[in-house]
Amino acid sequence: MDQLKLKLQEYYQRYQQMEQKVKPGKEEPAKEEVLDLENDILTQFGLPTSRRFVQILHDFVHHSQVSDQLLDYVSKKLRSAARKYLLAPVMSDVDLLEQARDQKRSPYDVLPELGYPAQEYALFLIGELYYRRNMAAADILEELKKMQHFHSWNDLALLSKMNNYSHHELYTKLKKHELRFIDDYIQHSRRQETARLVNKRPTPAEEGYKPDYKTITKVQVEDIIFDEHTTPSLFGKIKSGRGYTRITIGLEFSELNQILMSSDELGVEISNHIKKRLANPAAEKPTVIDIRAEFGDVLKLDNCYLEVYKPQHREGNKWVEDKDNFYFVDKILTKKEYEKRTKEAEVQRKIQECLELIGGSYVYYQRLRRLGITDDEAKLRAGLQDELLFKLSFFLNKVKE
Repeated sequence: MDQLKLKLQEYYQRYQQMEQKVKPGKEEPAKEEVLDLENDILTQFGLPTSRRFVQILHDFVHHSQVSDQLLDYVSKKLRSAARKYLLAPVMSDVDLLEQARDQKRSPYDVLPELGYPAQEYALFLIGELYYRRNMAAADILEELKKMQHFHSWNDLALLSKMNNYSHHELYTKLKKHELRFIDDYIQHSRRQETARLVNKRPTPAEEGYKPDYKTITKVQVEDIIFDEHTTPSLFGKIKSGRGYTRITIGLEFSELNQILMSSDELGVEISNHIKKRLANPAAEKPTVIDIRAEFGDVLKLDNCYLEVYKPQHREGNKWVEDKDNFYFVDKILTKKEYEKRTKEAEVQRKIQECLELIGGSYVYYQRLRRLGITDDEAKLRAGLQDELLFKLSFFLNKVKE
């Protein structure tokens, strides 16, 4: 039996022991040893330990028993995968990342092919900042290179578990390496943990910052991503000048359902589809719904207005707004509610303009009095001959002082 078959057989046995938890008195093989064997076998074929290639080995170990035929079959499958992978056109790291996002590939697949570990911070950089928040691929790759160069993975993993992390010497050390997103990563991790514990996203007020709200509408939603542990995200674009800007929106399941139910037949159809996917324990996680591919067109949110805000993270003692186009939903307004709010805001603005004019009239009145014009004449010229109007102008001017 050749070395590859022996190694595959050893991998099969160790994996089975790990899964079945061997009897007391026998040493349970460490998971790290199984992972090392996976890496060893795939490296022999020139393959990275990305999930799509590891899956070949996982399929292999779930057979009830090992045979020469099975070993030959797995070897052939690995060789075929290696041939296809190694003969594929050479791509730059930026092109690889962009293609991965277009194909909605898991970060667990992409990172090993870029030469980086599937570590929590690396997953955050690609899955959160690049996929969800549309940050530039070059910025993500630069951060990954710095982490790898300075061997900072373990330092950040340890730092993220500390309460006052920004005062620790590890934080100073990492900042000297000019790592840009560690504060954002730690804040995001804690938001996610809090959300898992209370099953609800913490509000800006609970976190301690005041967001800059904006209202958007006519979002063209292309993808919806969710799983049972994290809140859903909408991926799409909005009109910006003559073109479109890509945007990602995070929201609660209840908010997602409210939006979908207000979006005519397509929204209702998508809502029912999501319910089925959530009810299916065998569905792939996270769940990705490519709306155009599955329903024939993008979802256009024409019947509602979303009041949204960008999340903020701490940098020292300051709260800093994230620069990428990722937003959280704060309120969902119907057209009627939005139009009512707009009219109220317009009326308030007009009232404010009138009050400013009345207050300014008192200044004109005072100028006339200083020029020696009589009180009655000055009031007449300033438009303040009415006593109530004169008092209002006086007090409005006082407020400005």
